[in-house]
Amino acid sequence: MHSLSPLQILPLHVTQRTVHHIVESSRVTSSGIIANSKEYRTLLRPLLWVCSNFRAIAYPLYFCHARLELASACNGASDMKYLQLDSLGLGYPTHHLAKEIVIDVDERTVYSGKALDILSQKPYNGCAFPRARTLTFAIVSDDDDEDEDDTTSLAVAAVNINAFVQRVKRMAPVVTKIGVRPSGFARPYYITGHHFSSLVSQLFQLASSIDYHSFFDSHVPVELQLDGIRNLSHIRYTFEFSVDQPIQLARLNALTLQSLTIESETDIDVSGLIRDTDGNYVTYPCLFSLKLWDQVAPAAPRRLAFRGAVPFPSLRTLRMWLSHSFEDDTFFKGNAMTLECLDIRLSDSIINVLCRHKVFTPGSHPSLRHVGVEFLDGIQPDSFATIADAIEFELSIGPGATVRDIASIPSSNEIAPVISSLGNYTCIQVLTLRHLSPELWDVIALIKSLPVLSDLHTMSPSIGAMPAGTTLDNLPSFMLSTFAPMGERFRCWHLSIYSGGPFIVEVQCVLLLALVCPNYAAAAPGLHKPFMELMEKTIALDMFKQYAPWLRHLLSYRL
Repeated sequence: MHSLSPLQILPLHVTQRTVHHIVESSRVTSSGIIANSKEYRTLLRPLLWVCSNFRAIAYPLYFCHARLELASACNGASDMKYLQLDSLGLGYPTHHLAKEIVIDVDERTVYSGKALDILSQKPYNGCAFPRARTLTFAIVSDDDDEDEDDTTSLAVAAVNINAFVQRVKRMAPVVTKIGVRPSGFARPYYITGHHFSSLVSQLFQLASSIDYHSFFDSHVPVELQLDGIRNLSHIRYTFEFSVDQPIQLARLNALTLQSLTIESETDIDVSGLIRDTDGNYVTYPCLFSLKLWDQVAPAAPRRLAFRGAVPFPSLRTLRMWLSHSFEDDTFFKGNAMTLECLDIRLSDSIINVLCRHKVFTPGSHPSLRHVGVEFLDGIQPDSFATIADAIEFELSIGPGATVRDIASIPSSNEIAPVISSLGNYTCIQVLTLRHLSPELWDVIALIKSLPVLSDLHTMSPSIGAMPAGTTLDNLPSFMLSTFAPMGERFRCWHLSIYSGGPFIVEVQCVLLLALVCPNYAAAAPGLHKPFMELMEKTIALDMFKQYAPWLRHLLSYRL
């Protein structure tokens, strides 16, 4: 152990790289736990014993998730597979460290009562998750169950599901969050509606008795028994059909709800969220996060007005991508001092509402730090005569924002007014130009105009027209003599690349920019393996050969 003492003072960045390489390894299982191999046991054991940095980084990645599988075998016998009992040489089972439990459960196993027998068998009897606070049920079902008698099935399910969940409660006594979802996404719509609804409703009744914090995540069309579902704090609903039920569920939990996310393939009628069935306005006093996203415009244009309503007085995060318009500033009433993050899709009518009600004025939203704007159908609204006008309007929303997502730049030919406008907003640290494929010289101009910019997100770049007298071979020396050093806080250029390659120009642009930014800390993190391999080959070419040691140093940081 004495020989391992130098590991106690491993620098944080070295530890991060070590963990990163383990994560990338094929020896990491699909459940996120390192495979039970002698090689990795030998690697992890000393690091976990002596290096506090490694423990702090590795525990959340490897030891905070437990996964159980409850399933009926094809021959009718029951089986349970506990995927994470290996202690990895730590001296105690890793499930004691788990903060989240995922249970893959065959629906028929629960209804038959066999799940209770399985959970009572060794080595699972007495197995506890003392730190687990999140419990997710991943339900697997067979469409053959639809032939069963509904009345009998529901009667059996009502008893066995409750007993099953009570048994799990004893295994994880401090659980405060419960989620339900289909297991995987291959056959999500074969889940039997009656059975699934019964299980979901029972779980939420139990969740309320455990604590007033739970969340709902559904990807399947079910009819919930809503009467007993109260005191939810988080609701997340991803749906391809009607969203009436999650809106009703949100209304019923308005006093305790903290986070609401509804994503739908169909139109979301938010009037049901703001008004109850009697026409009274509903207030969500604790709601800090509201995310509404739909993809299909309603059959008939719908304009919504809720004069006098203040439904979201404590809102901190608002993501609103709706296909229809609203006619007043209801969503922004009462939360000007609390709103921190805004991601909104604009149409002409919404722009007119924001301007008419003077929602965003200088100093009106002092806490707003993250702003993202998209235009409906990706088209610049008629409200703006020029690109410069559109940019000015976007930047007027939260002028003190440090994170910006700008969507109104259709081509690099029109980036000049953007650079000019951004020069007045020097507080921007992270900038996303969502649809722009810029030239290298435009990126340099942006970095020079934004002194605290650290991250830039764009589409694939090009070098553009090179200055007179320069070629690709002498371009690195020209960049160093002309621009270096610049962007002292600039760390990374993130590229959204969707094609299969060859990425030659993109690699050249990234390396050229890295040469002149002294604190460039990552060579395009998140890019896929072919890009990184091409980057290593490009460094060895004559164009970059004399700068290879520095560039390879950059390549070593891929986190």
